[in-house]
Amino acid sequence: MELQIQMLYEQYHNEIFRYIFLMIGDRQQAKDLMQETYVKAFINIENFRGDASIKTWLYRIARNETIDYLRRKKPVTYFLDFLLYVKSSEPTPEEVIVFGDDMEQLYLALSRIKKEYRDVIILRKIREFSTKETATILGWKESRIKTNLQRGLMALQKEMQKEGYLSETFRF
Repeated sequence: MELQIQMLYEQYHNEIFRYIFLMIGDRQQAKDLMQETYVKAFINIENFRGDASIKTWLYRIARNETIDYLRRKKPVTYFLDFLLYVKSSEPTPEEVIVFGDDMEQLYLALSRIKKEYRDVIILRKIREFSTKETATILGWKESRIKTNLQRGLMALQKEMQKEGYLSETFRF
C-alpha cells in the first residue's frame, strides 16, 4: 500500500500541485495541501472503489482539501500567479514575456468569474479532464459541467474584453 501511494505521488504530484496552485495562488500552501492530499489518499486508499480512475480520485481529494483550506482562510483573490508552463524547446526571451503576459491576463480574468465556472474551466480546459472525469471530481452531473463550461467561457471572454485584452489571443 505504501509503495502504491509512493508510485501515485511520483506519477501525479506535479499535476496535483499545479491544480491546487491554480486554485489558491500560493506556492508554499499549494505544496502543503498537496502533501495533505497524499496523506488523505494514503489513509483512504482501501476505500477506493475504482468507480473512477485513481487520477480522478486524487484530484477529488485535492479539490476537497483545497476547498476546506479556502473555507478556513477565506482569501480575497485567486490566481494572482500563473501556471508554470513547460515547453519541449527553450523559449526565446520574447516568447517568455508574451506568454507570461497572456497567462497573467488569463488567470486574472479567471479570478473574476464565478467559482463554479472557474473550477470547470480549470479542469476541462487547463488540466484537460474529460466531461465525465470533471463531473466525478466536482460531484456534479455531466450536463451541469457542459452548461457551466459554456457559460464560464462566455464570462471569461467578457472579462478579457472588459480589460481590453484581445480575445483572439486565446482559443477556447
